[in-house]
Amino acid sequence: QTDGGVSSGVTRLLSRPSRLRQGDTMAASLGKVLVIGATGQTGSKMICELLDADQPRASKVVAYGNTRMPAYGGRNAALFTAMQAPMEKLAGERGEELHGFDAIFIHVGTQRRKAGLDGQIKLEYDDTLAVAKHARQGGCRDCHIVSSMGASSNGSFTYMKTKGRIEEALRTVGFERLVIYRPAMLYGGDRDTFFKRVLFNVVGSGKIDVAQVARAMRVVALRPPSQPVEVLENKELLLLAKG
Repeated sequence: QTDGGVSSGVTRLLSRPSRLRQGDTMAASLGKVLVIGATGQTGSKMICELLDADQPRASKVVAYGNTRMPAYGGRNAALFTAMQAPMEKLAGERGEELHGFDAIFIHVGTQRRKAGLDGQIKLEYDDTLAVAKHARQGGCRDCHIVSSMGASSNGSFTYMKTKGRIEEALRTVGFERLVIYRPAMLYGGDRDTFFKRVLFNVVGSGKIDVAQVARAMRVVALRPPSQPVEVLENKELLLLAKG
């Protein structure tokens, strides 16, 4: 897809009216929302995008952290519930906690040096898929997931291959709407290091601020779907974040 094609596609997307649920008293609402991976770089920003506005974008946000409790103290904090549970627990015996939501935002990722190769694959594929299935079985309609630029189930690198596999698997779960976001290298979060800051200056446009990713996700989520499965690349996310 050319830059012109991306720009025209995003312009059409931005021009669509916001999603309105029958009986909403808010300008636009996603209903009850789950945020998985809410203590991560994009997950924590997602909470702000959903709630930190004069008119909240969700009627309720339940946010899960994998190892610690998420925190939020902005506007509409009364609509926020913080939870903590290891992903393997949500994928298993605590799965019923994920029932009764309208949309799920999945921001799951780890570093191989922390989890090991097998642990990384289990978290980002097996546990993520099980969590999504629990949500769908409980009535969830929409799934939004942060993947990665270059994701491919046929990829040579394990990380890209795992991201590609979870993208393909989620297509079979049965969500009414699935949106896959493929950001480039992330910056602006609490995990920036000197090496990463130097690398950002080298990669140029192949990067995106974590706040821009969350903003683009919010913009897309509040628009009617163009098709049941949407895949948005980094250039599109950067443009959407301006809206």
